[in-house]
Amino acid sequence: MKIKMTILGSKVHGVGYRPWLTDLAIGCGLCGFQASNRIENGNPAVKVLAEGDEGSVSYFEDLVRSNKPELALVDTIEVSEFSGKVMSLEKYAAINTSAQLNKAIPLLLGMNNKMDQMLGKQDQMLGKQDQMLGKQDQMLVKQDETTGEIRDLRDDLVYHSNTDRLMRMEKDIRVIKNKIGIM
Repeated sequence: MKIKMTILGSKVHGVGYRPWLTDLAIGCGLCGFQASNRIENGNPAVKVLAEGDEGSVSYFEDLVRSNKPELALVDTIEVSEFSGKVMSLEKYAAINTSAQLNKAIPLLLGMNNKMDQMLGKQDQMLGKQDQMLGKQDQMLVKQDETTGEIRDLRDDLVYHSNTDRLMRMEKDIRVIKNKIGIM
């Protein structure tokens, strides 16, 4: 048995429909299968040819009607009998795999380049972080020096602000003033 399906919808291209259909065809045990993206009357469409025993083809049709790839938006599915030649499923699967790899390789290489750029930026950031840590270490040394100087000043102030010593100095100043007659 052979059928031709036309899957129409606003989002049937670029959503993995053909690989999804290929997996479905393999699971249903079809012997012939092919799918292609088309534009029909200005609308995206996926054309499918399927061949196999009646039960396999019917099961395939039921699954296509009741399921779809996650991101697909399907409006209608048209099915009719087909009498032409259908490519073997194995041959189509090999061709489709090659086509999908040809799409994926540039994307993977682009991702690899982006990751290299991100790693380069991460290395730059780590270098800047190391510089900041070095400056922070310098600041800590300066802080320790400043803390030491403040302690020394405090000790000097404590020494110089000793009340007994201050009282003696004031007494000595009074005695000197009395002797020279300032008071």
